[in-house]
Amino acid sequence: MFNATAKRVPRKIEAMNDRQRDGTEYCLDVWAAWMRKDDRDLGIKGSRGESEGDAAAARRDNEIAEATEAMMQSLILRHRWAIWKKFGITTAWRFPNADLAESYVEAVAALEPLLRKNVATRMQFG
Repeated sequence: MFNATAKRVPRKIEAMNDRQRDGTEYCLDVWAAWMRKDDRDLGIKGSRGESEGDAAAARRDNEIAEATEAMMQSLILRHRWAIWKKFGITTAWRFPNADLAESYVEAVAALEPLLRKNVATRMQFG
């Protein structure tokens, strides 16, 4: 029997990850995957049956990752380390007098205008 006093539960609970990512987040996600890629095998990656669309997408991701890396080189060291730490590229935090979360927000704020201007990454910003 239905209890009229019971709260109605929505059918679909949206997770935080279901929201639309912005261009900076997308570029940083692609960059992080690129940084973690095992590139010791210099032969053909993937199967020979890989479609041209998959190969084109992989090239595009590499362009985005390389451009993001290049733009990050212009950031101050503390901001680069904040991004590296956030994405697990490094485990250490070399700035004990700086707050990691605050440094990351500052880093993203400094990186976004650079990514908006770059030829390889500006299409990610609507």
